Amino acid sequence: MELPVFNDNLRSSASWATALERARKQWQQAQVLSEGQLQLEARLRAQQLSQALQRAGREVTKEQIARLIAAPPESLAAMSVDEQKAVRLLRAARLVSAWATASGAEMKLARLSELYRVLSGSDAEGHLFRTSEATPLSPAHNPVPAAILPRLVENALEWFTAPSFFEIHTVEQASLVYLRMLDLQPFPSESEQMALLTASFYTERAGLPPLIIYADELTAARYSAVIDAAFRMLTQPLVEFFAESLTRTIEAGLAVEE
Repeated sequence: MELPVFNDNLRSSASWATALERARKQWQQAQVLSEGQLQLEARLRAQQLSQALQRAGREVTKEQIARLIAAPPESLAAMSVDEQKAVRLLRAARLVSAWATASGAEMKLARLSELYRVLSGSDAEGHLFRTSEATPLSPAHNPVPAAILPRLVENALEWFTAPSFFEIHTVEQASLVYLRMLDLQPFPSESEQMALLTASFYTERAGLPPLIIYADELTAARYSAVIDAAFRMLTQPLVEFFAESLTRTIEAGLAVEE
């Protein structure tokens, strides 16, 4: 799949870009105070985890989410399989945040592999690329053969550092990263979460929250439609989907709980 770098369908829309920029400023202002930063972090991780679990068909309470977020590293072995998976997701998300806030941050192949190890719990060495053929994610998706994955993944990560990539809006960058990672499915499992976390590196690097795909029925139906469109090289709906999701995350994080 060729990346639609300069296609007419990938242009910033003043409406979503303006709304997101306004929300981003509020988000950054709220992070100035250390106390506010801690509250935002807790709310953000709760959103990431709860939405991911709901999309996977698992219902959890706020109390359960809070317990998982606060779980110490040594408690992992005593947890259920589902709880371990949830904690690994949190650890992977925090790892991306740490990378994104470092000076001169870039997503390299070694980091991509490390992210997968944390998320999947794998202790295998090497880059862990899938060796079997992937299942298409939509009628328009034609997964690449496993034999050429290493070269294509390296090419994609290199392109994500090119000057032309930095000429487009942050959300457009993240959308292209997400789509390319979803298209390649580099690893044997966790394809969607890996794509989401990898793309979140680019939004967080720009001072925005990570990407979250919300679990409500309306969002789920829309997501299915925009992914199908994206694999047909119509990427603007995906860009707008993620811009609205980021705005929603910021508004949720800044909301005062009663």
